[in-house]
Amino acid sequence: MESHFKTGILRTWNNDRGFGFIETPSKTFPIQKYFLHVSMIQDGPCPPEIGSIVRFTPGPPRKDGQLPVANDAWVVLLPEKANTAVSR
Repeated sequence: MESHFKTGILRTWNNDRGFGFIETPSKTFPIQKYFLHVSMIQDGPCPPEIGSIVRFTPGPPRKDGQLPVANDAWVVLLPEKANTAVSR
């Protein structure tokens, strides 16, 4: 597993099933997507809100073709605060 953190935006969340997907924007690489399960959220509001900024440790690429898992996730900014931080 990679040891560095990534930061992304929570794009979807299924509250009934307890999971969603994070996208990490990049200027040099294609957007990467990660699977986030509720059990991996270490801090922040739970359930998280769509549009929240999430910091996490990315799991390794999966051989079965599924998205890698976001481990040790921290919801660091809620959508309304994230929009303010981005617009400055």
